[in-house]
Amino acid sequence: MKTRFLLLALMALPISAVAQKKPGEAASIGKVEIQGDAKPGGNVVAIVHVKLEKDWHVQSNKPSEPNYIPTVLTLTATPAVKVTTIKYPEGKAEKVQGLSKPLSVYDGDFQISASLSLDAKAKLPLTIPATLSYQACQGATCYPPKKLKFDIAVGGEAKQK
Repeated sequence: MKTRFLLLALMALPISAVAQKKPGEAASIGKVEIQGDAKPGGNVVAIVHVKLEKDWHVQSNKPSEPNYIPTVLTLTATPAVKVTTIKYPEGKAEKVQGLSKPLSVYDGDFQISASLSLDAKAKLPLTIPATLSYQACQGATCYPPKKLKFDIAVGGEAKQK
């Protein structure tokens, strides 16, 4: 009997690990792709692939209402890298029951790109700490804002913290 109980408990571990996810933690970083000439003095574009859980959305970078929380990518300043532009996708219009105006949202998978200028004295590989700030919602139910921290590696692999 104890063996069966132990076996059932062990089988339930992966399920309980998934259940540990906090409400509103709907976004993850799929990968960070570096395009361009990654060398000192060069210019590159970091493409951040964001994945959202099924049936979730986040406000776009330009929400439909000023009091809604936008999705924002922030890169920590480093002496070796200058962020020249950050480009966000267009939001999709989504009608939500109970709201008179459609929302401007991202759902599914989307990409944000950051154009980077590398200093002539930059030593590669280098790591740029980054944060994706967002507020995840299911329909009209929204959860507290979240900050997803990860690294953008130029001349190496990016890792999520």
